[in-house]
Amino acid sequence: MNKNKISPEILNKVSILNEQFADFVLVSTKDFFHTKKFLERYNYKYKSYRFANCFGLHADFDDVCILSNLSFIDYIYSNPKVKIDQTQIDHMNLFRLTQDKFKGKNQTICFIDTGLYPHFDFIYPKSRIIKFIDLVNHHKSPYDDNGHGTFVAGIACGGGILNSANTGFSPEANIIAIKALSKEGSSNSNTILDAMQWVYENHKAYNISVVCMSFGAETIKDIDPLSSGAEALWHRGIVVVAAAGNSGPEENTIKSPGTNPNIITVGGFDEMNMKTADFSSRGPTKYGHKPDLIAPAVNIISCNNALPLYTTMSGTSVATPIIAGICSNIKSRWPDITNKEIKNFLLKHCKKITGDLDSEGAGYIDFN
Repeated sequence: MNKNKISPEILNKVSILNEQFADFVLVSTKDFFHTKKFLERYNYKYKSYRFANCFGLHADFDDVCILSNLSFIDYIYSNPKVKIDQTQIDHMNLFRLTQDKFKGKNQTICFIDTGLYPHFDFIYPKSRIIKFIDLVNHHKSPYDDNGHGTFVAGIACGGGILNSANTGFSPEANIIAIKALSKEGSSNSNTILDAMQWVYENHKAYNISVVCMSFGAETIKDIDPLSSGAEALWHRGIVVVAAAGNSGPEENTIKSPGTNPNIITVGGFDEMNMKTADFSSRGPTKYGHKPDLIAPAVNIISCNNALPLYTTMSGTSVATPIIAGICSNIKSRWPDITNKEIKNFLLKHCKKITGDLDSEGAGYIDFN
């Protein structure tokens, strides 16, 4: 057994359960096809995530030991829990950072979240929900049994049909909702990888220019499967926007996949007090400063999945779709712009508060 290749979480479970250990694990590899042949040769039942260079499979302790000794295996992870990032509920309207005449036209934003309630703001005068995928309960029609996904989508691309003050940042963008998080707002990493893989394989067919990920998981290793998956999407030309997390104000608390150096990681901005929100996760990460920037995250109003049709929420989850919506608008205005150019454009239009790169990154978006 090579303990250096096994996550501490697995080793802790083994020490408690001893030979009774049997769990779903994620295996990252240095040689995808060599690993695939090995698993098939010894009749492992596995799920492959080629885009993230890893596999998911049920394994006992003996399996983990065998895999850890193989030269082409990089690391064996537990199946990290993923959860949405939201905090207290309150009441205050959102100050709109930008009003853009392009409004996300001809763009598609994909939300990997708790689902999507068919709110008036998404379906009137015509439905902009072009695809709904349920990886949790496998329903066919759009729904949201938590409300988080509906809220997030409303910030990015709500139409403001019932109240123009609640118009999203990209109100003409098409919407794809992948339900990968449960009613409780949690999931396993392999389900998130399933969602990422669908985007990886289908982004061209649905013209997905932006993926919004308002969730996070603890990072066990410098580059974990969620981070690798997000990076794979980024290298496909997709703008990947992820929440920093709500574990502040402590340092080194950025959640995965927001730890990835390539993607756009969004922290929370407390507009009323002109500071980084106390709950917003801080860097640094192994690969440098994070978050990349901050956006309004305290007492934001958006779409609800029940009556009343609008509600209020705080957290880096609600800052993330603000940036996702703005990215969609930028892409609508300049269709040939790359995701790297969009990221640079955003960072150049930020205003610093204190200059602390590990709490605010480049600062808050300011197009004035």
